[in-house]
Amino acid sequence: MKKNSTLKHVWIMTAVYWVVGILSIFWGKLDHTFASQLKEINNIYVLVLIIILSLPLLLSLLLSVKVKMPRLICNPLVAVIYLLVVIAAGVAYNLQNIIGYFFPIILFIIMALVAVFYALVKTFSSRKSGKYFFIDGKDKKECHDFWDAYKKYYVMGLTYGIIDGLITVIS
Repeated sequence: MKKNSTLKHVWIMTAVYWVVGILSIFWGKLDHTFASQLKEINNIYVLVLIIILSLPLLLSLLLSVKVKMPRLICNPLVAVIYLLVVIAAGVAYNLQNIIGYFFPIILFIIMALVAVFYALVKTFSSRKSGKYFFIDGKDKKECHDFWDAYKKYYVMGLTYGIIDGLITVIS
């Protein structure tokens, strides 16, 4: 049952990558069409975007034929980071410059730094009588030590920060 759920999530994320990639291609094409710069479009950026979009498709196909993949690949944080890569390729195609790859990287670095401080504050504020707890909504789980709670808060903060940053960048 767990493998079917993982496979379903991997195919959903592959579809999301392709939708974002296709939208980026149309966004870049429209941008350059309205600016009458169609002759100046460098198609190497769209080729890189298609290669980046093909990798998750290959992973999804391999998982569908029951090839065992490392658990790290199916991690939600890895999926969000790869979405950043897809958006970076789309921005690079739109700008027709390699500078487009730096926007999501800078966003990721900023969110990683913010997540460090968020995790510290949340870890210390969830400490009660010498024990550390991970509180996610209404769920309260006891952790073994400081680093266990810190790691959970860091991953949560980084994931939410990247998603918020993506929504901000897109809008």
